[in-house]
Amino acid sequence: MGWDDLGPHTNSVAPYPPERNIAVTTMGPVRLVELTQDYSIGKYEIANDEYCEMLNYALTRGLLSGNFQENETVRNAQGNRQELLKLNADYEGKQCEIYFDGRRFAVKPGRERHPVVYVSWYGAAFYCTMLGASQGLAPLYNLDDWSSSFEGETRFYGTPGYRLPTEAEWEYAARYDDDNLVYNRRMVPWESSGTRYFEESRIGKDLAYFEPFANFKTGRGTVPVDHGEAGRNKLGLYNLAGNVSEWAQDFYAPYTFFAPYNGADPEQNPVNDTSGVYRQRRGGSWLVYENNFPLTIYRTNTNWPYTSYCDLGFRIVKIH
Repeated sequence: MGWDDLGPHTNSVAPYPPERNIAVTTMGPVRLVELTQDYSIGKYEIANDEYCEMLNYALTRGLLSGNFQENETVRNAQGNRQELLKLNADYEGKQCEIYFDGRRFAVKPGRERHPVVYVSWYGAAFYCTMLGASQGLAPLYNLDDWSSSFEGETRFYGTPGYRLPTEAEWEYAARYDDDNLVYNRRMVPWESSGTRYFEESRIGKDLAYFEPFANFKTGRGTVPVDHGEAGRNKLGLYNLAGNVSEWAQDFYAPYTFFAPYNGADPEQNPVNDTSGVYRQRRGGSWLVYENNFPLTIYRTNTNWPYTSYCDLGFRIVKIH
């Protein structure tokens, strides 16, 4: 995981010259990771109609609270109550596209297949919990404290259900190649290495480069979740580098929180699920701001888990 622009490693972490500090702090040091558990990841970001269906499922079971009747906010009714979706949000000229019509939740016409936005990390985790419940699967989130721990047992792998992808799972899927990925890893999902990206986009400064591939920094708002055939990666996943950035499972921590690549055995199934205040978000988005990059390796875009915004959504994984 990660990238440091210093060439292949041998048996130790490479020294970092001062001029490479930006790469070190945002994407490095490179660390060796092994994923030993199977998982499936969403081909698309979760769309408005899917999230709306979940809300109506939860509504009929008395699992929602908040002043959603006045189209203000939706919260969970059981456990540690958190804001799931901000119905009255209106930032950057973009409003929430889900509303309560007095009887049920609905989506504004024509926006059904656009990715859900204004959803918090809690709202994404709640979606996973309700989706699992609708299919008779055990919850992977304990709503009492939003952890993955149930009476001392951690349900992270080994219990079939839905949750958010870890950073390692997200990055592996985004950078997947048919060849053995060791070091020459793809910077953006649709390319086999970073060479074209660096040269043709001028390190992300020429936004015209992204136009065929991703809804990145267009300023136009979201597009449907199946938009951008040319930007799919080798696994056929859409919008890993644009449209909305995506919540990940992990709390933010520098890579030094984990074991860096030092020639030893790889770290297995890493996740920082116990320590931190910010949750990670991955992938670029349509919104134009400085700390917004489409790179599969970029990982320092974070938010409080209760944050919701007009360019922030999610995709899910299924554990088998």
